[in-house]
Amino acid sequence: MTLRLNSLFNYPLFLLLYLNFAKMNYKSICLLFLLFTFKIISAQQAHYPDKPNIHGMLLMGIETIYAEHLPMFHQPHDYQIILELEFSKADLEQYRTSRLAFPEEFVYTIEPEVFVLPEMVNQTKVFRANVYRGHFERGGFKLLDSISLKIKQVVYYKQFDKDNPRPVNLQYILFGNMKEQFLSHLISRKPDFHEVLSVKLSDVKQMKTDKSYQLLVLKERENRVPFSWSKSKAMILGTKRPVSFINHKQLYVEFGDLE
Repeated sequence: MTLRLNSLFNYPLFLLLYLNFAKMNYKSICLLFLLFTFKIISAQQAHYPDKPNIHGMLLMGIETIYAEHLPMFHQPHDYQIILELEFSKADLEQYRTSRLAFPEEFVYTIEPEVFVLPEMVNQTKVFRANVYRGHFERGGFKLLDSISLKIKQVVYYKQFDKDNPRPVNLQYILFGNMKEQFLSHLISRKPDFHEVLSVKLSDVKQMKTDKSYQLLVLKERENRVPFSWSKSKAMILGTKRPVSFINHKQLYVEFGDLE
């Protein structure tokens, strides 16, 4: 957000102080500084109408760590957001050790501190969170307590709009890297479902792109049923380029939170 400082002088108090700046004493200058600071902070906070809350996220990956917000259709949880996170070296080692020790446990989640989600994603970038093996609200085991996490990259960001039409065909967000690839079902409007999969592309060179994600269209209809994988092929939206998969593994699926 760009804040024009000259707009602050529309207020009589600021204008009066500005015109008499040369006559100000030390206390007056401090007061002017505090008023400017308060006005700037207020303007920044007003940019995000959402209230602070806990925004749980699903963790994916071992080499690179991704997190996807666990969404709902009501505020302040009405966002589909995928992030690349940065752990400290020690915390990353403990997380990876758990992944290797419990290969049958696909679900890892984080329970972050309270914050305004769009403000955190777009501005603050650093937060504290508990890491769970399993779902943090459904009996998961707390693996790491109140660790510091940094948002390294925003992979995908969209706030839901109830007026947007539902896609005719199933669409999935493809993201990841040459070593690990993931699909997340594109959530559109109520009711819907949230599905995340680990996949392996037949041609991993298709991950070499300057885009943080690619949107895939599948031949099956969008009728709130996950992709059947009867044919392991898709098309990159807006192109004629096909994508095929060697294998896939469902990591997470949720219907109830998106009723």
